[in-house]
Amino acid sequence: MKGRRGEGSQRKNDPPTPWPCDPYLRPCDPTTLYLTMERALFVSKSKNLKYHIPEFNRLYFGNEFCERLLPSNQEIDTALAFVIKKGLWFSLVTPYCTEMGLKRVKALLKKISQEKPGSEVVFNDWGVFRTLKNSSYDLTPVLGRLLTKIKRGPRLMNMLDVLPEEGLEYLKSSNLTVPLYAEFLKKNGIERVELDNPFQGFDFERADKRIHLSLYIPFAFVTTTRFCLTASCDIPEKKGLVGIFPCKKECQKYTFYLENPVMPVMLIRKGNTVFFKNDKIPPGLKEKGVDRVVVQPEVPL
Repeated sequence: MKGRRGEGSQRKNDPPTPWPCDPYLRPCDPTTLYLTMERALFVSKSKNLKYHIPEFNRLYFGNEFCERLLPSNQEIDTALAFVIKKGLWFSLVTPYCTEMGLKRVKALLKKISQEKPGSEVVFNDWGVFRTLKNSSYDLTPVLGRLLTKIKRGPRLMNMLDVLPEEGLEYLKSSNLTVPLYAEFLKKNGIERVELDNPFQGFDFERADKRIHLSLYIPFAFVTTTRFCLTASCDIPEKKGLVGIFPCKKECQKYTFYLENPVMPVMLIRKGNTVFFKNDKIPPGLKEKGVDRVVVQPEVPL
């Protein structure tokens, strides 16, 4: 797979995205369902709070993919001050964690429960959920998209036209359509689940209607790993060296764009995670159970 190095999802001197005609933010038709849908801004760095516009009524803040990128106390203070000033709801986003990462998450949970009680915690690690469940914090657990099982690879687009209807239905399904799993979520107080926007679409007709769904756009993740290919990527003598090593957060400096003939779309590799971009909003979100759209102005890492 060929790759080319980029400077980031947005160049340093570019102005903030104006969101001119996005139907999920500024609908032209006043009868559209998006007017009644909650809209959240997702940023992983406090400097990206510049992307907020009045159409957003919730802030997602944090990182899903790397515990080394969890926000510092200063960044959390900035984000909390921002949501309090703007009168926004707040959701802390957390990654899969080692014991070291879990220790940092615990400190963040304590801080947020004190300064912004009633906030959400989007967890992508069952250890984080257990920590939250065993605490007395006034925080609401939300199942992160890393724990929502659905076929993600863009290569599926090459097969959609030849698959039988049953095969396509399978590719659109998720673990949320398993009644026993849905009941497990409800018993544990998990009433919201986060979703990516795969190219094949999704169909949760058989999912528990008591569970609320959030749709992330436009960036969806394909795969993630603790083996970060970006660490030391600018040191020639370390070429080909892959492992879990100390890093200098090279992922905040470099973004790689990957192209291959078998891939119908370009992939975006940032840090330890591969993404694709899908800004096409599927029709009938309300009927599918989606009542919140989470907008990522930049690759969330």
